[in-house]
Amino acid sequence: MPGRLRGALLAAAVVCLGGAASAQDADFRILNEERLLRESRYGQAVLAGVRDAERRLEAENERIAGELAAAERALTEARAELSPEEFRLRADEFDRRVEAIRAERNELSLELARQSDAAASRFFDEALPVLLELMSEDGLVAILRPDALILGADWLDMTDRVIERLDSAFGDREPPPLAD
Repeated sequence: MPGRLRGALLAAAVVCLGGAASAQDADFRILNEERLLRESRYGQAVLAGVRDAERRLEAENERIAGELAAAERALTEARAELSPEEFRLRADEFDRRVEAIRAERNELSLELARQSDAAASRFFDEALPVLLELMSEDGLVAILRPDALILGADWLDMTDRVIERLDSAFGDREPPPLAD
């Protein structure tokens, strides 16, 4: 943004927000959804479930990779005793098996990403009543994301307040587990 435009916006904001900043009567607030998910206890439980599922998938992938490496070594060692045709058949079969496993593991990884997105979506669905309650209490007409605001006072950010309210409302509730 050119320097003059930035300076003009800053000057306009200071003039416009001068009265509003002291009265804090804006009818909207800012909510950092990433922080809400990351810093609320319930959000942390959701994210921990996702990380656990990722670790299980990674451990299974490593186990399978170890089995495939052992099978490849066995095939390589057996090569000396096999005819070229028999070795080619076994090598082709091994390659098909590896490709099938790779496709399956990739699909499982994509499914985990879908489940992770769904878990985050459920989190925000469950947080909605808390947000609506705060909107009603404060007489708000909108809650915006930080990236929708070019310039604003710090008091517009309600993220800490929502985290506190969510922690109070949800306590130590556990989210539903991700499917295996």
